[in-house]
Amino acid sequence: MSIEYVVSIVEADAHLIDVQLVITNPDPSGQRLELPNWIPGSYMIRDFSRNLVSIKAWSDSVRVDLVKHDKSTWIAPAGLSDLTIAYRIYAWDLSVRSAHVDRHHAFFNGTSVFLKVKDQEMLTHQVCFERPRHDTANNFKLATTLDEVDVGAGGYGVYRASDYDELIDHPVEQGDFKRLSFEACAVPHEIVFTGACYFDEERVVEDLTRICEHQIRFFGEPAPFERYLFLTMVVDRGYGGLEHRSSTALMVTRENLPVPGDEALSDQYLEFLGLCSHEYFHNWNVKRMKPARFMPYELASESYTRLLWFFEGITSYYDDLFLVRSGLIDETRYLGLLAKTLTRVQRGPGRLLQSISDSSFDAWHKFYKQDENAPNAIVSYYAKGALVALCLDSIMRQSSSGAVTLDTLMHTLWARWLETGKGLEEDEPPRVVEELLEEDVSSFFEQALHGTQDLPVVTALEHLGVTLKWCERRSVKDVGGVRQASDSGESLPNIPWIGTLFKSAPGGVQVTHVISESPAEAAGLAAGDLLVAINALSVNVDSLESLTRRFAQTDAMQVHYFRLGQLYESTVPVRSAPEDTALLEIADEELMSLWLKNGAGSNTDCSNEQVELET
Repeated sequence: MSIEYVVSIVEADAHLIDVQLVITNPDPSGQRLELPNWIPGSYMIRDFSRNLVSIKAWSDSVRVDLVKHDKSTWIAPAGLSDLTIAYRIYAWDLSVRSAHVDRHHAFFNGTSVFLKVKDQEMLTHQVCFERPRHDTANNFKLATTLDEVDVGAGGYGVYRASDYDELIDHPVEQGDFKRLSFEACAVPHEIVFTGACYFDEERVVEDLTRICEHQIRFFGEPAPFERYLFLTMVVDRGYGGLEHRSSTALMVTRENLPVPGDEALSDQYLEFLGLCSHEYFHNWNVKRMKPARFMPYELASESYTRLLWFFEGITSYYDDLFLVRSGLIDETRYLGLLAKTLTRVQRGPGRLLQSISDSSFDAWHKFYKQDENAPNAIVSYYAKGALVALCLDSIMRQSSSGAVTLDTLMHTLWARWLETGKGLEEDEPPRVVEELLEEDVSSFFEQALHGTQDLPVVTALEHLGVTLKWCERRSVKDVGGVRQASDSGESLPNIPWIGTLFKSAPGGVQVTHVISESPAEAAGLAAGDLLVAINALSVNVDSLESLTRRFAQTDAMQVHYFRLGQLYESTVPVRSAPEDTALLEIADEELMSLWLKNGAGSNTDCSNEQVELET
């Protein structure tokens, strides 16, 4: 017995997905049908049912009425011998979280498309994908990691999932896409690129192979998946990724891909590699190991956990770390990435108001619903979580003379998951750290997870062979960096600090955020204001820095701005920027190398033997 779906695209220009659902043994008391309200990995209620535009039902070829119970639940009549549902999904959300269909491609996550048959979730689920019915689909192919049952040319046909949870964890891409393939530790991998893109394909394959092999060896062979798929949508603007159990959905720009013949590693391509590394690490850290409160997922409403700092923050620490461990970047380039993270956290006043534990818990209505006041009110469990991981790694190395590290913690937790399959309890990571160190580190965790004081990053980095100095920013684009041995020590003059984030707009500069207790706040500026002049001189996004630098020695600047269509004037005090920009310098190369290169995965060669886990 199984639950069966047929997915077809008849009206691509209307962005519609047609689904037929056949239930051979509906609940005799009245079968309930539900569509998820959120997708695992993206902690926000998205109300996917709002895109269900029509639904009909039949039993024994006779129409039956469905009763809508709530926004995402329908109930069929009692006493039916069989039940067939036909419904349509509107798909025009160009993101990694939902569904997007036109005549050029089709992408969707199962949470947006597959109704759940209540109380029959554990049955085998079968789905038949039909080729879209329009002329431009003749060359389409289909890519997914669902298990194949009867699949023909181009990937169209019948697939199977062991249960509903598995069904919705394999995104699907259809189109005339580019497909690259490689093996990492004997596991087949594919990279699908949808959208016009011209890049160094060989380099992408080589670089991703190194990342994947290092991560597989880090946790130990065999990999927890039989094959892996990177589904990559290439666009003009957009960026993001979402993890799945044997695949990931990515969105990047064409600039994120390497230019053929250019041997330099651009910042944009490095960003792409970091994204791939991040989502790939999730194979272990959140797709298998996950909060106990996510087992099973309850997709009708919020599922609260205080562990997102661990599952996203730890992953954010390791994503760039694996770039240096795999040899794709050197230590200096890595420190530059770390300096950006340090600066990003330090510049947010919200870090002094919200703990990282609360940030995790409140992700549903704060982190995922950020507004103009977000920098003043919240802290990122991604960025600060990565710094908690940095501090914890340093503390563990210092306390054990290098014998126990953050790697040890991850290996231990993974070994326990392999043995038990249980989720992590809310207090488990700190508890396991204390077991490994045989030492009380509760004061660190109390401060780092539940407090709002700044993390001891200066001391942590010192123990890792790196000096951190907090400086004033020297330009609008200054996000921190690394002091080179060749630096003269002379610094550029700093710019006056206004305390706004902004973007280009016709006729001036639009304020997007005002930092609390900043000169801009004192002047009464607010998000949405259009700044048009400083000291009677017109301003735009290109001239803002040079213009404000001219008035660095004055006490104040007169600004003119529009709000709600009305022109206003105000005085902005001239103030030096706070020392919130991270400047890193290598103090002990040997100690730093032990940190950055010490860990499983330093060898890119893979074998078929199980790698012994540290405990």
